[in-house]
Amino acid sequence: MATPSASPALVAAALPALAAYEMRLTPARRALLAVLENTERPLTAEEITRAAGLPTSTAYRNLGELADAGVVVRITAIGGGDRYELAEQVSPHHRHHHHLVCEQCGIVTDFAPSAQLERLIAREVRSLLESTGFEVTAHVFDVRGRCRDCRRAG
Repeated sequence: MATPSASPALVAAALPALAAYEMRLTPARRALLAVLENTERPLTAEEITRAAGLPTSTAYRNLGELADAGVVVRITAIGGGDRYELAEQVSPHHRHHHHLVCEQCGIVTDFAPSAQLERLIAREVRSLLESTGFEVTAHVFDVRGRCRDCRRAG
């Protein structure tokens, strides 16, 4: 199996984030990023490991390090089976999105928020900040429930 290749745009975006944590873009990290760049949805570590052709321990260790550096985002799923995706700031697609998380099967689906939803979130966060003094760097909005397939299955 050929090792996946990350795009030059992804590499250029990831390098400064990794350098801030004194990390290099190793062949294993490059393969993990390439898999995440070429998928339509967040993937489990097992899916990423298979697609990247890496040993399991190498993939898990590097996914954790990439998440620590802010290059990859870990989406907590119900009952384990966390999913991973590229962080928006390094993704060549640069699309802001949120997640639908099925509490039964664990599948995570991206959805693009409406402008109205984003304005509502921003307004509520501003209100919260005024009372707490907290500084926001990003927000995460996951909607949890049951996907269509799980609902049909009963």
